[in-house]
Amino acid sequence: MFGVAALVCVLTAIFAPVGLVLGIIGLILGIVALRMTRRPGVTGRGVAIGGLVLSVIAVLVAIAFAAGVTTFLNNKQAVDRLERQVEHLRDKLPH
Repeated sequence: MFGVAALVCVLTAIFAPVGLVLGIIGLILGIVALRMTRRPGVTGRGVAIGGLVLSVIAVLVAIAFAAGVTTFLNNKQAVDRLERQVEHLRDKLPH
């Protein structure tokens, strides 16, 4: 469940930090679940692998998103363009 929630949060971009945390929790729980499925009579190996895969994807996407945002914010020209665009849109709003 943490893998699915993490991936959804990361893909909404606004909740990417939450998705990263959920993804890390999902990784830990996925590893624990895989170890538990080694015991005789314990099922759910496929579900554990699925959750682990989704958690890994969520963590990787969150890291890529954070790297992209950091790169963008360190680019002064890009930030200036964004500020001009926001001011332009603000001027178009009805007063």
